[in-house]
Amino acid sequence: MLEVKNLVAGYEQRVLIRNLFFYVSAPAFVAVVGHNGAGKSTLFKILTRNLPYQGEVLLNGQSLHHLANPAGSGVLSYLPQKNTVTFPIKVRDLVVMGLFRHKRFFEQYSEQDYQTVQHLLSALEIEHLLHREFTELSGGEQQLVWLAQLMLQDAAICLLDEPTQQLDIYHKKRVFNLLTNWVTEKNKLVLCITHDLVNLHGHTGYLLNLSKPVPTLEILSPEIIQENISYLEAKPHLI
Repeated sequence: MLEVKNLVAGYEQRVLIRNLFFYVSAPAFVAVVGHNGAGKSTLFKILTRNLPYQGEVLLNGQSLHHLANPAGSGVLSYLPQKNTVTFPIKVRDLVVMGLFRHKRFFEQYSEQDYQTVQHLLSALEIEHLLHREFTELSGGEQQLVWLAQLMLQDAAICLLDEPTQQLDIYHKKRVFNLLTNWVTEKNKLVLCITHDLVNLHGHTGYLLNLSKPVPTLEILSPEIIQENISYLEAKPHLI
């Protein structure tokens, strides 16, 4: 469950989010959209405790102020737009790290863990990357690998910042299919920042447009998607 009440936040003299209210509970997929500078990444920085704010945010009924590191404690998982790895590591060894919080201190990853990784990579159609060096992959391939690691973390609330940005058309559709199925099958709450509204057609969930004067959760439908595409194609209003 995520509940946001009277949320206000921004940087120095500019407020990007003001008086935001919404409530959503799992299972749910929420597409977070808006013009550049509307506060999409700002919202995620708040939820990961990387930005001060005014108002109230509750994760599973608990105030965010009482969670020192929600992304590190297993309450939520977060996939940013860019992750950097500068050392050589096999894909399977990077993905299996998603199980870190489920292990005791110094406990080794088991063969079953690696089989789980292989099954997940197969679902993402990147099983052929299993034994490749991560740093040798394309940007799109790396993004799919990070997505696999996030799914393996199995947090109840998951934040994804433009996960399809570097993917081709086929994999954009594939990722949205996987995410919305994952929400239903695993009872997840997924918030996904995206500019890719076209590929949301046919999916079940909600849309939160932070560019609107009063952002509210709207149920995904062809009409709502087209309305928001038209809204975002217009020149943004400065707050």
